[in-house]
Amino acid sequence: MQVSLVSIILLAGQASAFWRMSCSLIMQGRIDPIVNPGALAAHSHTITGGSNIGVNATYASLINSQCTSCEITADKSAYWTPNLYYQHPNGSFESVPHTGAVAYYLGRGATQNNNTVISPYPKELKIVSGNKANRRYNATGNTWGNATFPSRPLQDAVSFACLAAIAGPETPNMVNVSTCINGLRAQVHFQSCWNGVDLYKTDNSHVAYLSGIDNGVCPPGYPVLIPHLFLETGYSVASVSNISDDGQYVWSMGDPTGYGFHGDFMNGWDAAIQEQAVANCLTEGGDGSIQACPVLNSNDVNEMEQNCPEQPSQVLEQVTGLIDKLPGCVNITYGPNSATAADMECPASAPKPSIVQTVDSTPLPTANPAIGGSYGNAFNKYLGCGNDSYQSPLRTLNAIYTTAANMSIEYCQTYCNSQGYRYSGVEYATQCYCDLAVNPTAEFYAGINLTSGCTMTCPGNRAELCGGPNHVNVFNNTDPQFVPTNNTANSVIQLLTPLKAFASNYIGCASEGQGGRALNGTSTYSTSMTIETCAAACAAYQYYGLEYSNQCFCGNALASGSTILDTKKNVLTSHCTMRCAGDFGEVCGAGNLLSVYKNLAYQPVIIPAVAGIYTQQGCVTEGSSGKALSGAFTSSNSMTTEFCAAFCKSKKFKYMGVEYGRECYCDSKIETQTGAKFGTCPLGSQLLLCAGNKYEYCGTGGLLQLYMTTNIVA
Repeated sequence: MQVSLVSIILLAGQASAFWRMSCSLIMQGRIDPIVNPGALAAHSHTITGGSNIGVNATYASLINSQCTSCEITADKSAYWTPNLYYQHPNGSFESVPHTGAVAYYLGRGATQNNNTVISPYPKELKIVSGNKANRRYNATGNTWGNATFPSRPLQDAVSFACLAAIAGPETPNMVNVSTCINGLRAQVHFQSCWNGVDLYKTDNSHVAYLSGIDNGVCPPGYPVLIPHLFLETGYSVASVSNISDDGQYVWSMGDPTGYGFHGDFMNGWDAAIQEQAVANCLTEGGDGSIQACPVLNSNDVNEMEQNCPEQPSQVLEQVTGLIDKLPGCVNITYGPNSATAADMECPASAPKPSIVQTVDSTPLPTANPAIGGSYGNAFNKYLGCGNDSYQSPLRTLNAIYTTAANMSIEYCQTYCNSQGYRYSGVEYATQCYCDLAVNPTAEFYAGINLTSGCTMTCPGNRAELCGGPNHVNVFNNTDPQFVPTNNTANSVIQLLTPLKAFASNYIGCASEGQGGRALNGTSTYSTSMTIETCAAACAAYQYYGLEYSNQCFCGNALASGSTILDTKKNVLTSHCTMRCAGDFGEVCGAGNLLSVYKNLAYQPVIIPAVAGIYTQQGCVTEGSSGKALSGAFTSSNSMTTEFCAAFCKSKKFKYMGVEYGRECYCDSKIETQTGAKFGTCPLGSQLLLCAGNKYEYCGTGGLLQLYMTTNIVA
């Protein structure tokens, strides 16, 4: 039957309809419950998905998995591909690390009767795509096709992407794998057409590819269109030790070419969730994100690697690390002829590793306590799931913390309460925070749910959720007999102190400069910083600013690039929000933001233009063979330019000069033969203050501040 133009248009429209999800590793080993149910597989696999995967896995056992290593918790399907190894020149094999998989579900294709409606996978469906025996291109023929929808080589279901420094085209086999410094991505398209009757046939004829593999039309006899599954699996090929030109990469079925790469899928979807997702999220449009599909988004957890870590293999056989031979009785075959069963399978007489008959786990009910309800240890009430606050340098709970590989809510409550802190919070699965109060800037959700951010299971009790990235589950010990600690160090209780109003000399909240500090004079740091402390430290400067609660900066102007962001006098609405470390009632800037004040008592430091009867002539750099003025000399801790002028006048010298803050020199002429050089005086910050007047400069080391008079009568 020829497909109409309407279907062609529909196919084109469906090309962008898809969702994708990431999966981490759940198990490795010679496990293949599709091809070898209840027995050892011929070669080893890397498996992602439901935690109940094993040699006896079925839909019923997968759907009851305690967890899944894929980000959509309603999908406990199993996805697996061969292990990849690197064979060293000495013949040993090193497993190549698996870096995760991405499963794409796409809405594509049509049946022979123009039907483009996609049906969800039936519960017991199993699919194998690719041919493990292939060692050359197109060894197994083509898809069905016709004049309108041409066929395509079946081999095109498999491809590879070398993630090299310079991206190249995808290839049907492995080429120059050692150049894939960012990894090798092995890709396989699964069949999208189902015969509507059989859930699995050993020759895989219960399903068929679309005419174009990733799009097109189903062949006759396959009236049901199912989601098109495209699976990407990553391998960190560059992380292998001692890579040599004499070594080679080889798949676990003895294939160094890649033509024999294949993938297996065993359905473990929650039927109701999958039905809604297929009906509503494999339609035209969408960017493929889980967030664009509401029914999937409500089941989306990005922390699947922590929530559902890799399980011990059911087969007691080493398949990772450095091994002497490929697992099983596999021989490496290079083609072009297809590998035989004898090349890839063990004879019946071969010794077999043990298979651990594990008991399938069951889903754990996730704790979902009500706000204000009791949970965990006695007297502990649940406050909610909050974002960990970064509006101040303090977290939601900030006083103390600990981590534990076996963290649970009860563990954290016990730790915090034993240290004298009422409030306990679990975050990022293994972290526990304690405090005397809760940061008032933290925002709490209505309760624990999979969209609130508290999505990571506790490793010490996987029925509980221990927060998430930057999200914390908070509990309060309400025991009336509880005795809190009097140690307020680092506690957010400081944020409960009422804020004082800004003083009248407050300029505003300023950003830092570009390439330097906004106030680039002196600076200081103190764990007891206050506005008053900073003002005293910057008494010689026109401005002072406080930053990040404990830093103080001084300067006479804001540097280039610094901007006053606000001049608000209301401390509650300013960009600067951090409490001062030494006074919780004061604001001391924020991260890269300064609370800037003007020093009302500031008097600028100057180089006096006139000192007594002498006028300023610039500066003289001292020579190497003597002083520029050597007629008379004095020094004093009360030195000023006026002091020096009076001294030199009394000696009846024409020239006077101050140097090094406390030294005074006089002479009737400048001793140029010493190598002294005239010039302008440098910027004030390069000079020293006069010992007797902090508002005057008196030269510096090796630099004379020179004055002259014409009123001396010898």
